[in-house]
Amino acid sequence: MFSAFIRPLQVSGLALAALTCATALQASSFDCRKAASASEKAICADPYTAGLDRQLGEAWTATLAQSRDPKALRLDQRQWLRERDQCAAQLACLRGAYLSRLSVLRYINLPFNWQGTWQRVSISPFYAGDLVIQQQGTDRLSFDLSAMGGANSGALHGKARIKGGQASYSVEGCTLVFRARQGLLEVDQQGDAFACGAGSGVVYDGLYVPSKQALANQYSLLSIALVRTESEDRQARQLLKDDYQTLLDSGSVFVDQTAAGQTSADLPGAEVTDMWLRGLADTNAAIFVRSAQGQLWVALLKVTGPGDEVRVRYYTSVPEWKESLPDVVQNWYEERTKGKRLEVDMMP
Repeated sequence: MFSAFIRPLQVSGLALAALTCATALQASSFDCRKAASASEKAICADPYTAGLDRQLGEAWTATLAQSRDPKALRLDQRQWLRERDQCAAQLACLRGAYLSRLSVLRYINLPFNWQGTWQRVSISPFYAGDLVIQQQGTDRLSFDLSAMGGANSGALHGKARIKGGQASYSVEGCTLVFRARQGLLEVDQQGDAFACGAGSGVVYDGLYVPSKQALANQYSLLSIALVRTESEDRQARQLLKDDYQTLLDSGSVFVDQTAAGQTSADLPGAEVTDMWLRGLADTNAAIFVRSAQGQLWVALLKVTGPGDEVRVRYYTSVPEWKESLPDVVQNWYEERTKGKRLEVDMMP
């Protein structure tokens, strides 16, 4: 039985820091020789994340130069750094924090106006949110709020009273507070999903930016740190082809089996991640296995044909494993297909 050691994924292999530090020194926005926190050391140990840090440093400098309130913006950046450091050494968390902050900085200098359409900042389409506000006088507003949590969704309509830089909405079991934050809107939810009109795993919390259009999709194996480098991501795309997207559609919940103590006798030292889409785990699920050298083993559920038959597709980049399943993939198959027998397609 797979144990529930839920993401954010743990970073492994930080012993490689000495090998990657020279590259990261050139890529990050800070001096890796002075890295002190767990997050800074993890950034310096990973060239791709260090590159995101460098991009953010450049974007931050440009944004600060255009700010009408540099002091407040610096305070906001310090708050973000505290939030980033909560990721510690978890690469998926760090990459998500950087990609989200890069999106936020594109909007942070815009004049604030309650009225309009807002999009929740998330690198995953499975946690997107949309907020439409109509201001009614100086002290009231009405809102229509929708959000995702995997395949589940929620929607809420209500009226809130504006006082100072925030607006409050409250019904039995559900309270929402909307706060202006550097031209953006922060939503804080108190109360469970059901009381707030949402499905399991759906919350409205988060930072929203003013945009009528959904934010650009940044969801990839790189952004969720299942692969380490852009080269590995290209190799995964070549291996999986159209099923690269199928794999992404299989993941809103990630379980790091390696950190939970699940190891492979067939693939010693490999990282094993069990993933599924909350609300559709019977049709959208996968196991992703990566060796320290970047070799891949992937099994995923695939709905095919006019009868919507569910099959298993198996891919690997290792020729000697093309015709057989390593133990962790076999265990995943048996767990996922308990009570039924799904055909396995051994993909080229």
